[in-house]
Amino acid sequence: MAGDSLFIGVSGLNAQQQNIDVISNNIANVGTDGFKAQDVNFQDLLYQTSAFPTAPSATLGGTNAQQEGLGVQVASVSSDFSQGGLQTTGVNTDLAINGDGFFVLGDLAANNGVATNPVYTRDGAFSLNENGILYDPASGKAVLGYAANAAGTVTPSSSPTSLQIPIGLKSQAVGTGFGAKTGPTNDKVFDVSFGGNLDQTKYISAATPGGVAQLQTISTTIYDSLGNAHLVNVAFSPVTAASVPAGMLLPANVNNTLGSAVPAATEWSYTVSSTDGTVFTNNTSYVFFDQNGQFINTSGVGVATAASVHKIGTQPTGVAGAGDQLTVTQWGAVANTNNPINVTATPGPIGLDFSNMTSLSGASTPTTISQNGFTQGTLQNITIGQDGTITGAFSNGQSQTLAQLALATFQNEQGLLRQGGNEYTQSANSGLPQIGIAGTGRFGAIVSGALEESNVSLADQFTKMIAAQRAFQANSASITTADQDLQTVIALKR
Repeated sequence: MAGDSLFIGVSGLNAQQQNIDVISNNIANVGTDGFKAQDVNFQDLLYQTSAFPTAPSATLGGTNAQQEGLGVQVASVSSDFSQGGLQTTGVNTDLAINGDGFFVLGDLAANNGVATNPVYTRDGAFSLNENGILYDPASGKAVLGYAANAAGTVTPSSSPTSLQIPIGLKSQAVGTGFGAKTGPTNDKVFDVSFGGNLDQTKYISAATPGGVAQLQTISTTIYDSLGNAHLVNVAFSPVTAASVPAGMLLPANVNNTLGSAVPAATEWSYTVSSTDGTVFTNNTSYVFFDQNGQFINTSGVGVATAASVHKIGTQPTGVAGAGDQLTVTQWGAVANTNNPINVTATPGPIGLDFSNMTSLSGASTPTTISQNGFTQGTLQNITIGQDGTITGAFSNGQSQTLAQLALATFQNEQGLLRQGGNEYTQSANSGLPQIGIAGTGRFGAIVSGALEESNVSLADQFTKMIAAQRAFQANSASITTADQDLQTVIALKR
């Protein structure tokens, strides 16, 4: 009947109008950070059966059903969660996810900072508020993650909380000898590491009759337990013996750190002195190099024995020992701005590592590679790594892990509910959020200083709009045709 055609056309108009609405929304959000395009899927409506199928018989081949459709409806509106492009902003709190996952946001509650009413987003345009909370300035919700403890260790859990990163946070001063140890692999027992070259030709010249030993001196800074800097000088001098013939190398074997005897070609003494009155013991010892100019070991005595050299993994000892320890017995006077009540700095031993030094024929370039002391510092900036780790940079050159962001994924992303503001919420069909760390499992990596662009393709959307517009026109034409048919029937009786 013509009446059916009218309503079939109406169903087509309604479906295509909804299609155009979705396409228009996609186009409107072509510049929205983290927006994911939507697509309309259709399905046909009920069918009325005017003739039912019959089975074949001995004489007939059977008949098929005769069915007429009653129109179309929208089956679903799906989301395209494919990766959007990344736009560099240069703002370190602007974050994008390269891969799967959502940032987790929540309202701040008074319950120990635990956030409530979590929502999920791909829009990482975040900032720090006046209290140092990492948050979404558009909604005011906090970004959730895991805070680090005082040692900079993060322990992830299934219940992330809001993150407070107060710019101006103080970093405690650490004296040289009290910080994280340095040194070669499996031998990280030292506090100061030296590098550079000691000119082998200077050693050979000093070993010749009438030769003069030339000091090679460097200045370096060490810190007391209150964070005060102390300038010291380290002087290297070639060690020779009158019994060594001109041009001959040192005739002695020295055990390396693994306990193997190696012929020593050059021997240098080192002496540490203070420029501010700091008092040392064990401040003069010896360093040995082989004929290729490579480091062998240190010793507290001029002629090394198996009992007076450093052994890998053992703690440094001073004079008459392994020659790899300097002991401060009293710190010198300094203009102490960190010590208003005139507290005395704690003295102690400092392990010295020379394994990065050489003694080759070339310019002398001794230098200090690292030392583990530093003064008090103030948090000045943060960086965010690909795994979401937030690292603080302090004014004393130190860095420390402050927190780590949490990400969420869902078994069925299509089941998430959009609620505007670039936010999603879980639903009965999305499954529970699976909380984890960026760069692990199915979680994508975090890109700092960038935002994810909308994944809407204008060319694709305009093409779909043209098709939807033509489909809308065609359905309106079917309504017009049904109307003309009704007019023809009415005209049968004048």
